[in-house]
Amino acid sequence: MPTPEMLREYLEALENEGVFGNINGIIIGKPMNEKYYEEYKDVWRDVVNNAELPILYNVNFGHGTPRAILPYGAMAHVDAEKQEITLL
Repeated sequence: MPTPEMLREYLEALENEGVFGNINGIIIGKPMNEKYYEEYKDVWRDVVNNAELPILYNVNFGHGTPRAILPYGAMAHVDAEKQEITLL
């Protein structure tokens, strides 16, 4: 599990490549044992620095439990109010 400082480095590399200017939102999985949860949120908000870009935190996929699968590259509709992710 990367430290918050390592996460910042990774995200800054993506920001430098313009990734965050070419997406419609970000879905972030639940960290293992919720370690660094608040710190990670702070890093994401600071590096992305775009209040208009929706970021969903603590979603049950990836390494945390319970686990679900979100396939890379799949188109999805996200309804944050209903807390639903629908693969298209």
